[in-house]
Amino acid sequence: MAKASELLIALDDGHGIGTAGKRTPFIKSIGRQIHENEFNEKVTLYLKAELERCGFRTLLTAPTDEDTPLKARTGIANSMGAHALVSNHYNAFDGKFDGPGKDSEGHSLHIYFNDVNDRRLAEAIAKYLRQGTKQVYRGIIEQNLHMTREFNGPAVLVENGFMDNEREALLMINEDFQRETAREQARGICDFFGVPYVAATSGGNVVIPPKTDVKDVSTSENFTGKRVESIYKGSEGLDFYSRPTFNDAFRAGILKYQYGFPTILRKLKVEGAYMYEVKNSRGHVYYVTAAPEFVRVEGISQSSGGQVSPSTSNSSSGGPIAVGKISIIGVADAAIIQDRPDRLNSKDLGTIAKGRTIEVTGSVRGNNSSSGYWEVIYNGKRAYITGEFGRYQSY
Repeated sequence: MAKASELLIALDDGHGIGTAGKRTPFIKSIGRQIHENEFNEKVTLYLKAELERCGFRTLLTAPTDEDTPLKARTGIANSMGAHALVSNHYNAFDGKFDGPGKDSEGHSLHIYFNDVNDRRLAEAIAKYLRQGTKQVYRGIIEQNLHMTREFNGPAVLVENGFMDNEREALLMINEDFQRETAREQARGICDFFGVPYVAATSGGNVVIPPKTDVKDVSTSENFTGKRVESIYKGSEGLDFYSRPTFNDAFRAGILKYQYGFPTILRKLKVEGAYMYEVKNSRGHVYYVTAAPEFVRVEGISQSSGGQVSPSTSNSSSGGPIAVGKISIIGVADAAIIQDRPDRLNSKDLGTIAKGRTIEVTGSVRGNNSSSGYWEVIYNGKRAYITGEFGRYQSY
């Protein structure tokens, strides 16, 4: 029987929150569309909690709100030596609701051609998915998909329903369905590796970080709320962790040169050295070395992004750092640029014409917009554009 603490499972939530087209048709009963990542992110985080309770280590392949390139997703999973990968998605057929009995429906599991281990993992997960909420089971489908083709171990991409089937679309924001799906996937992963499943109410083999001498030393410097980025140029990247420890068992990912986190929460003394407790745009907390030979702190706070990409804009001056650009779409003439991520309570700074591009530093959820907001660089400062009006391209 495998020891769960020696196994690393890569978890992938498909697409970004603002990815063009990845959303349901308008749903009258709730007065809005549902973005695919609203489901993908939640079920992935619930799956992460399920697996960690069972003793597994986990790795998020796309911890930011942006649509992380597929190559970067499989690249980090392979470089970290993950033992399996599960990617969560929601399917679509024609992008419209045709009515009960007319829309495509059901869940399916997608693997690479003739991959025996992919199929074994898919079968283990399918066993439990078929026991849950009543859905059409569309089977295990062999396809030439990047996530299953390029990952070096067993990989499964799960399409958990159809966004253009109104009944299944509403399941996307049903927390009971999200948790159930994560639980069923976790049980399948446990079966695949021969690890006992630990139910939420039964305690059990939860991974507990080693006891360390952790001391908050935040008051000694003025950096809380600022951005930290890696200045380490080694090809292997700079490790960051899910717990305040330098123990490899809790390594959560790697930062490449000039990548970082938008918000420092505090500085800690851990195991005789210093770490920053940091937060990405989704609110996930990680820990990274505070050693000045490996990281630097930017001059002003950033509220968006996640692992932020390198930039050609203002990186030396401490100003906004671009991770890519957006093309303006979905407007008649121009998109409004605002001073805060709240379209009802903000000041208009200007406009940008349809089809033009503008640099972005990331995305934030904000207020009064189900699509969130792009954080853009306007006249050298941060500003915001409603998420549905931009199509993202990374640098």
